[in-house]
Amino acid sequence: MTSTNTAYWEQLWREGRRYRSLASWEEKILAAQVGPGRGRAALDIGCGTGELAGHLSSRLSYTVTAIDCSPTALAAAEHQHGSPGIDFRLMDFAADDPADLPQPAYALVTCRLVFRWMPDKGAFLDRVRRVLAPGGVFWVATSLHDPEEGPAQEWDLSPADAELLTANWSVVRRSSSRTFHCLALRP
Repeated sequence: MTSTNTAYWEQLWREGRRYRSLASWEEKILAAQVGPGRGRAALDIGCGTGELAGHLSSRLSYTVTAIDCSPTALAAAEHQHGSPGIDFRLMDFAADDPADLPQPAYALVTCRLVFRWMPDKGAFLDRVRRVLAPGGVFWVATSLHDPEEGPAQEWDLSPADAELLTANWSVVRRSSSRTFHCLALRP
């Protein structure tokens, strides 16, 4: 299915737009929050160029399904991080049927720099909960507005959206570096 969201992101990727690289401090937080994969299934939503998917597979030993709605982003991801431990797929998680994913459930679902841009955040979270295995972790990396840092940026998650994101989870572990936050959410 092609959505307005898909067309928007594909155009940006085709024009050469690139996004914040995975920082070493994020890698350390991720490892501490989710632990080793030991071959368990992980879903990387909005994988972009595949940097996080590559890290999950090569460093943390997850078997990764990495999805993005942009064919251009996926081509870059496969070129830069293609490996037997990663299955790159064209999919708009907000619009396509999660039943089309290769696994019925994932021990880890990641969403780095993506949640802010979801058009219906409540529906997105419902979909995540449906594909998250019992005892699994939903790991989100996002920018949150801090009024002490000045005016909000367009990529900052609003306080209301941050509250929606963290509601209805039994465990919320948060680590941050100024306005950038990594959250490990468990059902």
